[in-house]
Amino acid sequence: MALINKSDIEKLINVQSNTNALCLSFYLPTHRAGKETLNGQDSIAFKNQVRKARELLERHDVPEAEIAEYIKPAEDLLHDNNFWRHQGEGLAVFATKGYSAHYTLPVTMPEEVYVLDQFYFTPMLPILSQNGRFFVLWLYREKITFYEATIDSIRQIDISSFVPESMNESLKFDVKGNDQDYNYSRTAVNGTGILTSPRGFSQGDQQHDRVREFMIDIDNNLQQILHNATEPLILAGVDHYCSIYRTYSKYKNIVPQNINMNEGVDSMNTLHEKAVAVMKPLMQQGHTESLTRYQNVAGTGATSEDVATVAAEAVHGRVDTLFITPSQPVWGVYNPVSATAEVHDEYQRGDDDLINLAAIKTIAQGGKVYVNSYNGLSEGTDGRASVKALFRF
Repeated sequence: MALINKSDIEKLINVQSNTNALCLSFYLPTHRAGKETLNGQDSIAFKNQVRKARELLERHDVPEAEIAEYIKPAEDLLHDNNFWRHQGEGLAVFATKGYSAHYTLPVTMPEEVYVLDQFYFTPMLPILSQNGRFFVLWLYREKITFYEATIDSIRQIDISSFVPESMNESLKFDVKGNDQDYNYSRTAVNGTGILTSPRGFSQGDQQHDRVREFMIDIDNNLQQILHNATEPLILAGVDHYCSIYRTYSKYKNIVPQNINMNEGVDSMNTLHEKAVAVMKPLMQQGHTESLTRYQNVAGTGATSEDVATVAAEAVHGRVDTLFITPSQPVWGVYNPVSATAEVHDEYQRGDDDLINLAAIKTIAQGGKVYVNSYNGLSEGTDGRASVKALFRF
């Protein structure tokens, strides 16, 4: 189950920059379970998308042999029954000559297909934005679980292939059974009896050392997911484990507040409710503070609401914070010779959605993007696609 992140977007951008071929972007709302999964509803909908992609390629005057090459990755997925039994809320598939990638997504996607000179990322912007997704790590001695979440949904991510599932697995040469199996002796320190190991450490010290090693092992292996990530991470479990993990973790985006969970009692839904209670105020606070920064300098030349200007400045790496309201694409093109962008009334071959361009360039260069009307964050629009950009000084 692949998670889409910034490095994946950068790879897709690199692929599209090094090919003269067309780029196919498929988006589909999917279902985790239920009759829709049993009846194959998602695969049927995707089959219709593959048919539409073929029609769009024909409109581009692509020869039949090349059309078959373009859509083969999508057709391979279409016939993979196991693939359709393991979906999230949405699906994104990208394909071009010699390359394809697909991602299960934690938010519902529109049912759309795009055949352009570049991949189309706008539907995924809520996931990649500052008010998009977050991660939850449930730390429990007998079971470590990792989740991808948004305000609306949560799903467990299988990390068993690279992260130890329990302390016993992590410290299998030091731990026996369900509990520590040491040889202890009773000694007296200042007249007080203390349980010690043969090496002279107290049982408490031994336990702390083992937990510390366990937490470090988890963190080291979890870097496969968190290495280039910037999403907030919430720690769940007993405070002692969370505190040790926070102390030794290399991840810089751990949320200050832990979630107290009772293993064997609390469910994933309870975990999600508690995580949302922590994250939603933080998301709203970040959005409000960024919008205040924008409003404080609006009209001074440090901001813009013109789509063409914002797109060009994003390409130049000058956008610090971007507020967007995705709607219908704003077609246009960036001209590297004049270093400007131009909006077109209708799609022309070679066009990009300039909001898509502005957002992806901002994210790729370390800026912040907020998606209006997502997760309850809104500054008010008239329903049209719009942008507000705060430039770097």
